[in-house]
Amino acid sequence: MTAPARAKRRSRPISAPAPTETRILVAAAGDRESLGALRLAAALAERDRARVMLLGVTTPFPQNLSTVVSIRQPVAIDEVSRRTLVEELRKSVGQLPGAARWAKRAVVGFPADSIVEEAARWGASLIVLGIGRHGRLRRLLGRETTVAVMRRARVPVLAAHPSATSLPRHALAAVDFTRASKTSAELASRLLTIGGTLTVAHVCAFGDAASHEGDLIDLYRTGAQAKLDEMLDELRRSTQRPVRSEMLSGEPAEALLTYAKRSRADLIAMGGHEHGLMDRILLGSVRTQIVRGARCSVLIAPPEGNGGGHRSR
Repeated sequence: MTAPARAKRRSRPISAPAPTETRILVAAAGDRESLGALRLAAALAERDRARVMLLGVTTPFPQNLSTVVSIRQPVAIDEVSRRTLVEELRKSVGQLPGAARWAKRAVVGFPADSIVEEAARWGASLIVLGIGRHGRLRRLLGRETTVAVMRRARVPVLAAHPSATSLPRHALAAVDFTRASKTSAELASRLLTIGGTLTVAHVCAFGDAASHEGDLIDLYRTGAQAKLDEMLDELRRSTQRPVRSEMLSGEPAEALLTYAKRSRADLIAMGGHEHGLMDRILLGSVRTQIVRGARCSVLIAPPEGNGGGHRSR
């Protein structure tokens, strides 16, 4: 039986509960790339009294090359790998405040698929994982786990930079005035530490192009500024954190990454993927570039209608 077939055989129908409390699923691999995710999950759990599940994923034999020389049957190899990973996860959070109360689970499968499925099954309201540029999850999967999870998840995904040690102090929310981008800004404000600041930014589609009063570019810029001011007022009414706005220009991903670096933002928030072809080609590519190029944590909120969300106290 092939590895994909065994993984499919082990899967169960997903039936997500309707949790009344915040549930954080933190996916980790017991390596240094996961430290930021673990610390952020611990800080959120302590502040919001949230339930946490620590999830590890080991790929099925023969993709699990660490056991390829074993003479055991593939199913037995997978189970040994799963149990070993559980122990590694327990050790990795041994000194983390509050982690003794976390549920700890390891599954056999492919990381992106397993993380999304377990989050749905458990009824998670937030997924936390590492950016994963060099960690074990990416090596095993052979592709970018974080990007794949963000594309499929039905709840917000917080990709923590390995250097993250506490809740963000400055969040940059990139908005295009869709419901998803507004949700991402609201979620970012809830993740901020006390005294933290939220910057809401829109990247002008026409960049620095010259315009004349009443032409298309002028009308667009005027309308975008009005929408940005409107969103700023809404956020100021709904959050106790300071909120400010920025109108940026240039190529979207580059403009956002440059501003985030210059302003020392430790979180970039964006709306998630819609299902249209053009969104996947254009907007989707911006989100992917942000995840690949960010030097801080990244939050992606799901598109409108996907449900879920982090509930802050």
